[in-house]
Amino acid sequence: MSSVISAIGEAMGMKPDDRVIAEGLLTAAKLKATAYCAAVLETTNPDLRRLLTTHLTDALAEHERCTRLAIERGWYRAHASPEDLVSQSLQDARHVLDG
Repeated sequence: MSSVISAIGEAMGMKPDDRVIAEGLLTAAKLKATAYCAAVLETTNPDLRRLLTTHLTDALAEHERCTRLAIERGWYRAHASPEDLVSQSLQDARHVLDG
């Protein structure tokens, strides 16, 4: 959800802050790991499978680093309740709309 809010903010001329950039990196790392995982599962060539597995391992490590940074900075609350997450999303939306 916050990626949508970030896109709205950018469209309104707001510059992305560290949190927005970190969220983008986290999303990209997740998508990359998902793509490599699917590729590993689909390939039958052992050499290609090893190569893709190496890239998958790197992508998982990148995702872990991005997640750890976001949690340490308080940008990602991995264990928050659904109510807290909705409340935070509403606050983020108000912040973007208020400029």
